[in-house]
Amino acid sequence: MALPVSLDEAKAQLRVDGDEQDDEILGFISDAADWVERRTGQILEAREVTEQVRAGRVLTLRAWPVAAAAVPEVSYAGSDGLPITVSGARLDITRRPARVLPATGTSWPFRNSDLCTVSVRAGYEDPAAVPRVLRRAMLLLIGAYDADREGGSTLADAETAAGRLCEKLKRHTL
Repeated sequence: MALPVSLDEAKAQLRVDGDEQDDEILGFISDAADWVERRTGQILEAREVTEQVRAGRVLTLRAWPVAAAAVPEVSYAGSDGLPITVSGARLDITRRPARVLPATGTSWPFRNSDLCTVSVRAGYEDPAAVPRVLRRAMLLLIGAYDADREGGSTLADAETAAGRLCEKLKRHTL
């Protein structure tokens, strides 16, 4: 898998020709992707995602998109503190946030106040499928990381602008 902004695209954004800054630019790409993911809940590169979720009738996930074929793994701490895996959990991805439900005809074996862990494959399998606005936000941030290495007003302005770009794709509140 690959992130939606390539090294060549980032170098073009920064107007860099040589290879001597490649490692630094790759760091900018990674940092920008992390910023966008934390801001929106959109996972830009498909991978296994693990979230701590407050237990309830339905468990909701921050991560998006979640593949229809993904099988969630749910666990919680037993009375001895050791993890107990719950079998048969299923996904409802008909809307965002994705919901994790117990096996059909059952309920969760833990209390509603417990924390549980949910692991599921989430993210874009194809970098071309990532919404263009998220790519634009990443490029904006990459430019600011290069221009304002001390984290001053240029970076703050870029984060504000990138935040506006990402606004419509943020995780909706429950």
